[in-house]
Amino acid sequence: MNALEQTILLEPATLAEALQLQADEATRGLPLAGGTDLMVQWESGVRPPPPRALNIKSLPELRELQLDNSTLVIGAGVTHATLRRAPLVCEHAPSLAHAAAEIGGAQIQALGTIGGSIGNASPAGDLAPSLLVADAEVELASVRGARRVPVASFLLGYRKLDLAPDELIVRFHIPVLPPGAREGWRKLGPRAAQAISKVMGSYRGRIENGRIAQFAVALGSVAPTAIRLRGVEQWLIGRAIDSDTLAGAEQRAADEVHPIADIRSTAEYRRWVSGRLVRSFLEQLATS
Repeated sequence: MNALEQTILLEPATLAEALQLQADEATRGLPLAGGTDLMVQWESGVRPPPPRALNIKSLPELRELQLDNSTLVIGAGVTHATLRRAPLVCEHAPSLAHAAAEIGGAQIQALGTIGGSIGNASPAGDLAPSLLVADAEVELASVRGARRVPVASFLLGYRKLDLAPDELIVRFHIPVLPPGAREGWRKLGPRAAQAISKVMGSYRGRIENGRIAQFAVALGSVAPTAIRLRGVEQWLIGRAIDSDTLAGAEQRAADEVHPIADIRSTAEYRRWVSGRLVRSFLEQLATS
């Protein structure tokens, strides 16, 4: 019997039952939905299989997808395949739909979930930048109650989250794209699909009277977590998108990130690409 076969699989029928199991250390299990990240980590030995896994894949409470006034509410169990096709997501959070469409292949998109992507806490997680530029919040639940945390505060570091042992990620609250605003997403990798990003990012912005009235930009794979480039954002407000603005934003973006070198890319290349990505986002915004 291998180590994975020794893991006890707990299968709650409801979210309330799952939270009860998580409340007691003796019955607590590592949450498992699509398993597209965890199963690979366990099989490869990168991460040891847990003594117990909590199968939350089929919990109906985690499949919510609805518009609540000006907020898009997405359950943690909603898959990438659903995100890429759902009219509500495509209309109100288009960069999230775009990112979901480029995660892995069809099999991974059918199994992987938004909660699992963010819960994996990888700096290369493709969905995080789109949530960050929208100032999205993650809702966490336990038998003690529920709380909402900005995604920017939820991502503490590499594989680290503001998540108590008895809490589960249950849904995301995403402010919809405001009237007149535009957003986009792009990744750079060794190939178009089924590749971990060297750098990826998203923006949300709006031009008013020829000048930038609002601009948010977030990048992944350039720091221990996906990050907002706050310095670049503040510098851009009130500026027209001309050659000086493009050059200045590109340089400031490259200076603001602090990537590492690894088997996928050098730190120098990631800094250069970060600047080019921000420049391309501004060029897209200017043509809207």
